[in-house]
Amino acid sequence: MDFKKISDLAKTAVDKTAEGINKANDMRKKAALETKITLPASNQFSTPTTVRKTVGGQYYIGMYSEEPVLYEFENFNFSGSTIIERTTTTGKTKQKGRAGSVLLGGAIGAAINPVGAVVGAMAGGARGKKGTINSTSVTTQEEKPGAASISLRNIITGEIKTISTKLTQAQANNVERFFK
Repeated sequence: MDFKKISDLAKTAVDKTAEGINKANDMRKKAALETKITLPASNQFSTPTTVRKTVGGQYYIGMYSEEPVLYEFENFNFSGSTIIERTTTTGKTKQKGRAGSVLLGGAIGAAINPVGAVVGAMAGGARGKKGTINSTSVTTQEEKPGAASISLRNIITGEIKTISTKLTQAQANNVERFFK
């Protein structure tokens, strides 16, 4: 091979690379003009779905494309999420018993009269238990996502495409804002 052929080959490779970089940058600029939302998977076996909104207000599904299949927004249904509350209580109760009071009442009663020992013990035992409760309660809330579906109408065929997912209330609010 001569030097001229190698030089031409290198020049062609550089031109193709520069053209590819320019094309990729143009695509990035166009994609940046569009907004998108990623909907979570409806179960562990499916994948998240990305919906993009064009500058013209139409929608398409998936990655950026120069010529996508376009849809119009038709409907959004959300059944609502479920809030689960859990309360955990920790701590212990400290109690002081009556044994000391029974013995003290019995001793005082015995000093006075043998029958007084029984009466004194009963009086000492009748006093209630003293105690303190030291506990902490923590309530946590967990939101379980609810079923949601988004219906899009193909602008060419009129066919309705339904995307099913599970959303929390905050995610549902974001989806509503995206499609308005």
